[in-house]
Amino acid sequence: MKICDIYNRTPEDPNYIYGLLEHSDQIESIISKVKMILNTRPGSIYGDINFGIGIEDLVFETKLNKTQLEEKIKKQIYQYVTEASQFQIKPEVSFGKADGYDYCLIDIYIDGNKTTGILVK
Repeated sequence: MKICDIYNRTPEDPNYIYGLLEHSDQIESIISKVKMILNTRPGSIYGDINFGIGIEDLVFETKLNKTQLEEKIKKQIYQYVTEASQFQIKPEVSFGKADGYDYCLIDIYIDGNKTTGILVK
């Protein structure tokens, strides 16, 4: 039996595949779950108050540096993404300024290949 997940990339994503509704690719499942972790605020999931990063809250918190944020993301990935044990997953965080605003770019590498990036501004 083949297990499928819902395809949830948006048309703005450069790797979006038009017309695809579901997939059975492990990397795509990891990407989907990582995005869910990054965009979920801790405490908002009933039954597991530790799930999630709440990335928009953390990115501009002055107490965290690049390395601490990367470690926090990595810990969540290996705790909540079951497929992660089969791959080397590495988040890379960079901060910058552009046109009057601060931003954070979070790139996710799986087995050395950049698979997705998340821009927070």
